[in-house]
Amino acid sequence: MLLKYKYKLKPHKSQSVIISNWLEIARKQYNYRLAERLNWFEATRTPVNACPLNVSVVPVEGIYQNIPEFRIQTRDGRKKDSNGNPITRKGDKHPNIINGYVVWETVQLADLAQTKKLFPEYKSMHSQVLQDVIQRVQTTMDNFTLPDKKGKTSGRPKFKGKHYYNSFSYPQLSNTNIVKNANGRCCVNLPKIGLVPLVFNRPIPDRFKVKTGTVIREADGWYISFTIEDKSVPVEVAEIQPTEQNSKGIDLGLLHYAVTSDGEFVEVPKFFRLSEHRLSKLQVRLAKKSKHSKPWKILKGKIAKLHQLIARQRLDWQFKLAYHLFSDCQVIFLEDLLLANLLRRCKAKLGSNGQFLPNGQSAKSGLNKSLQDAAFGQFVQVLEYVAWKLGKRIIKVDPKGTSQHCWECLSKVPKSLSERWHSCSNCGQELHRDYNSALLIQKIGLLSTQEEDITSVKTAVRAFLPEESRALP
Repeated sequence: MLLKYKYKLKPHKSQSVIISNWLEIARKQYNYRLAERLNWFEATRTPVNACPLNVSVVPVEGIYQNIPEFRIQTRDGRKKDSNGNPITRKGDKHPNIINGYVVWETVQLADLAQTKKLFPEYKSMHSQVLQDVIQRVQTTMDNFTLPDKKGKTSGRPKFKGKHYYNSFSYPQLSNTNIVKNANGRCCVNLPKIGLVPLVFNRPIPDRFKVKTGTVIREADGWYISFTIEDKSVPVEVAEIQPTEQNSKGIDLGLLHYAVTSDGEFVEVPKFFRLSEHRLSKLQVRLAKKSKHSKPWKILKGKIAKLHQLIARQRLDWQFKLAYHLFSDCQVIFLEDLLLANLLRRCKAKLGSNGQFLPNGQSAKSGLNKSLQDAAFGQFVQVLEYVAWKLGKRIIKVDPKGTSQHCWECLSKVPKSLSERWHSCSNCGQELHRDYNSALLIQKIGLLSTQEEDITSVKTAVRAFLPEESRALP
């Protein structure tokens, strides 16, 4: 099992200067190595509509310029076989070019020695921290060029500005790096930086070992995030058979943040909306200051801390709500919402003369702000994490039709978005629209785990309602 524990760092002034310098050096190295990769990537490609069929895009000498064909290992490898002998040994030759593709991670790692000769400031930085920068570039390029499980790739990698590269990592730390100094204060021993005091607000669990440490810059100072592991704890997803007694359905919305199938209505907290006026006043003051002046930087810091406060309030509230929802059940049914689609802009409307017509985007902008303030995507992730931690289960349900059908008889009851009351003429159900949706989500979720053919409201209606009554209002 892998977990992450985050602690507040309290570095001395000299240590803060070192950490800031390292972060800037790491950012410059990241941008330089990413430029190497992108330049090579673009030099070996051409637009599809102009691709030459009989010659190379660029000469072979240009493709592999300044890239040695082989590298020679300078010491025995750390990995060993069953007999305890190194798998790779000093003097072994390894190719840098395989099937025409450059092994860029290896080439750039080997080039760090030359970088330290040309730029002595890199010698002050811990070698593994510098190597981790190359591995970040490799991960970024892999996300750009290789599809994930769903066949999608990320966009073209961007160069990092000063305020967008906020961390560096020690790939190899251990529990022995967390010590107490001469004054008895808890510190973390960071190589080449020293003993950095930290707020050790919770101990590392027994049998868990610290694997890596990432120093992070945030609006209110420095933090360190430890990755801890206990291989004896299995990582398993709980397989609980849901029943009507041990489960509940939840409908998420903006009028009520969550409505449960047992009749609980959770109000929307609106953390951003409550701080919006204060934030706008700070931004008005910021616009009047000279850019990069001292007052401008002070106001930028205040705005960043206010955004940080809003995000922390929201996340803390969502965790408390998640634990509360799981306090009396084992399984929670949720709608599998496509949240990105909810935030899309309205389609443009054109008149007969080619002019744009009102399309309701101004109202949609306010709705989008409320959706982002609610952060349903983050809440679903929090629910999944809490369920995994407690050994409980989250099941997602197809959202189509959950607000337009009666939970009791599955008859269709069409409602506009402004109608908040569900009234079924078929079975006589009278209840709040969101409460009806929560009950229906639970019902469809239970049916989907018991009946293989039922996966949504549509298939449930097809299975349980006669054909002549499926379209009744």
